[in-house]
Amino acid sequence: MSKFDFESIHRELPEQLLQKTVIWIWNADKIPPHIGISIGKDYYSLTYRKSEHLLTASMLKKAKRSAIPLVLVEIPMEVIQTDTASTFAKYDRAVNGITCLQPIREVMGLEGKVSQLANLLSYLESENLILQVNGLNLPENYTGIPDYSMEEILERIKSLNGG
Repeated sequence: MSKFDFESIHRELPEQLLQKTVIWIWNADKIPPHIGISIGKDYYSLTYRKSEHLLTASMLKKAKRSAIPLVLVEIPMEVIQTDTASTFAKYDRAVNGITCLQPIREVMGLEGKVSQLANLLSYLESENLILQVNGLNLPENYTGIPDYSMEEILERIKSLNGG
């Protein structure tokens, strides 16, 4: 079980999002949330359906028009250790114990170091690698990632995959 509270959340979209490296936390108030990563104009995400490589601008439009609670965590570009496109291309979809965190963890060179989103955020915070946190469509009382287990993540992926 792991939970993470943000120090502060700017409740608007960041400026110059298309020039930044950002971890996107969709359904940030749900158990479990879904995560993707954008590097400049490119957005990557591993969903239960497929490995996505989309335009950050189209995800920004989705964020604005939907009411999905979203947290954007800006990190330094230097955190990225491998080629993001080829790393995500190795995965078909989130299934059989592979979660949306797996390729992101790999891109950051953190395999074996973080097992859940809260661990990743705690690591980034401890290394002073969280530059800014922005939120959109968040509940008034939202402070951070709720507490949940790895089993809950795997169960959610399994249910989305029809099992």
